[in-house]
Parts: sequence; C-alpha cells; structure tokens
Amino acid sequence: MKPQNYFFLGIGGIGNSALAQYFLEQGSQVAGYDRTQSLITKKLEEKAIRVIYEFAPKALPDFLDRETTTIVCTAAIKTDQPWYRYFIEQGFTIEKRAKVLAQIANAQICVAVAGTHGKTTTLALLTHIFKTAQWPFTAFVGGILEGYESNYIHTGDRYLLVEADEFDRSFLQLRPSFAAITSVDPDHLDIYDSPTAFEEAFEAFAAQVIEVTVLGPEVALKGFRLGEAYQVKNTKIKAVGYRADFYLNSENALPVEVAVMGPHNLNNALMAAALAHEIGIPSQAIQKALASFQGIQRRMQVTEWQPGLYLVDDYAHHPTEIRAVYDTLHERYPEMEKTVVFQPHLFSRTKDFFEDFTKVLALFDRVFVLPIYPAREEPIEGVTAQALLDGVQHTNKALIFKSQIFPMMSRLTKGVIALLGAGDIGSMAAELKQKTI
Repeated sequence: MKPQNYFFLGIGGIGNSALAQYFLEQGSQVAGYDRTQSLITKKLEEKAIRVIYEFAPKALPDFLDRETTTIVCTAAIKTDQPWYRYFIEQGFTIEKRAKVLAQIANAQICVAVAGTHGKTTTLALLTHIFKTAQWPFTAFVGGILEGYESNYIHTGDRYLLVEADEFDRSFLQLRPSFAAITSVDPDHLDIYDSPTAFEEAFEAFAAQVIEVTVLGPEVALKGFRLGEAYQVKNTKIKAVGYRADFYLNSENALPVEVAVMGPHNLNNALMAAALAHEIGIPSQAIQKALASFQGIQRRMQVTEWQPGLYLVDDYAHHPTEIRAVYDTLHERYPEMEKTVVFQPHLFSRTKDFFEDFTKVLALFDRVFVLPIYPAREEPIEGVTAQALLDGVQHTNKALIFKSQIFPMMSRLTKGVIALLGAGDIGSMAAELKQKTI
C-alpha cells in the first residue's frame, strides 16, 4: 500500500504550514500552493517542500495521484478557486484543515486553547512550558515563536497542543482531554447568526472536553475560573514584562517573572500556567518557562526604531484587541504620543463592529487607516476604510496606503507607532523594522 501524501491549498497559512511540516516528518510527500511567497513558504521550501505560486497543473509534483494524495484546504478556500475546481474535476479527495487536524488530535492526548482573543499567545506560552519541562509533545501554534523561529514544534507524540479555532465552527471537531477558553467575545458574525449562537458554540466545545476546562475570568461556562482557582496578585511592572505572584489552585504563591507586555498577556500567561498545572506539569518548570519565554511574532512586539521612537507590531484586528494594545501602551508609555496605523480585516467584521472600531481608534493621538484587507470576502456596499475613518471623532486622522507608512513615520521623532491588523500589514511591519530614518 502506498503511503498517504498531501497537497495544501494555502500552504503558506499559519495553520496549513504547521500541518505540512508534521506530515513531512511522518514520512509523507508534501507540496502545496500559495498566492505569494513569504517567509513561511521560504522555510517550507528549505525543507524540500515544493510550493507553487500560480495555477499551473503541469507544475504539480509526480507523487500526486487521487488514490494516495489528500488535498487539504482552509475554510477560507472557496469552491470556485481554480485549484479547488481542478482537484474536484480530477477526482481527488479534498478535506478541510480542521478535519485533518482533528483526526490527528483526537488520536492523542489533545490539549486545546480556544477563545476569541489570546489563544495564540496562551498556546505559545504553554508550548514553551512543555518544552522546558521536557514533556513529549507536538504543537501547532498560530504564530511564530521567538527562540524557535517556527509555528511547529515537535519533541514527541504523547501530547498534541493545538489552537481550537472558532471560525467556521472548526473547533467543534476536536475532543480534547484538556482545554482552556480565554475569552468569548462575539466575532465571525458572518459565520454565526448572532452573538448568542457564537456563545452556544463555545458551550458545545466545552462540553466535549474530556477532563478539565480552564476558563478565563470573564468566561461564564461550566468549569474552572481564573478568578477562583487561579489568580495573579502583587503585579509589578518590570523593564521587560512583569513580576507577579501566581496562585495555581493553591494558597501558596508561585513568584514568576514573564516577559510579556500588557495585562491581557499577563492573563494569558496565567491561563497557560493554569492549564499546565491541571495537566500535571511541576510548578518549578512553569516558573522557569515563564521567565525564559521570548515572545511570539506580531503579539505586542516592541522595537525601539530610533531613540525615543517605538514601533509596535500586533495582530489586533478586533476592537477589544485594539483596546488591549492601547491600554498596554498607556501603561508602558503614559507620557508619549501614540499613533495607530490600522488595517481593517474583512468587510463583515468592519461592518459588525463599526461603532466599536471608531471609538477605540479615537483613543490614539494620531489615527491612520489603511484600505480594508478583504481576505476571503467580496466588498460590502458602504463598508470602506474611508467610511470607518469618517466615523472616528478625531481631528488628526487620515486614510493612507502602505507605501505612505514609512514617509509618515520618518516625520516623527518620538512617541509610539502601533501597526495593527491581521492582513498583510504584518509583512510591512517586518520591512519597516529593517529600515532606519
């Protein structure tokens, strides 16, 4: 019997790229398609994974055949996409990434992190805790961990650490042994009919957890709550991160230092510690891991671009996340002027949270908005970046394009500039970090 092989549609995505590396290590032949070359696809190619950047069936590798090759796509791939149509016409089996991931996860001791906000940072911290404790695991993380330079970390096969993504109800295919739910803040209302339906999906996910679910302080589901069994006290701001006391279902304090910025990320660290504690990882390993955590790309990454001028790169694309960034900057740099460059992500999200976006953006001293990054969506009439900007009650605001970001920054001599969004603004931030004024 021939081994199972895989071809990924959207192989450069953070989720598919981790799965591609996993199957490569399992001995499968792997290739894929993506629209553009990126740092992720370059790393995949360095591992001898073939990546195609156009619709060119003649460029497909020889190992592809419909009997032994599964086509894996994200939920965002539409059925009219040329490659999708081609593989359907050729009789290949096409599976969504969520189903493929669930088949792997449900066959192991699965540890899942769910939640509207914070799941990537929480899982990254948990991954580092497992690595520090030298417990055998495989992790699929929704971001690139600093110090590992990867979103896929594999030391063994006993535990599988994953993000439980609520988009397209994907997380309902998981049956984790342990889980954390960081927050339940309505999102993806293009998928869910209402905030109530969104919350009901999390209720269903929590009901599928086999052993323990650790819940964030504002999550009202059955299970443990951080404000009860797990707490953080005596928080002090350090030059980089915090010093605090964690109480892990105990009256005894665990002193920790963790190099994350923002109260929301300190809470993510507590979530990771709580979940690790429930699984059985010793407190000493948790303490050591938190102290040595180096962060994750595009999650409150701060670079001193020049003396007195700081560049912040963050994935924030929801009003709650933007507010968390602002609060963090206000905590760290209270006297500095704060500029935001925001790239809205999805027409539907911009429409659903229009007023919330306008209010939170108005908190900054300068507001710049980029055109909406459409991702998988077609435009919605009346939903534009200019309309969003018009709704921001501010006198210092403008609509700009990516090519204008560097000239704008070059005119500033001090302050904080936050580049926010889940689209391609992240690649722009990476380029800007390499430039000097």
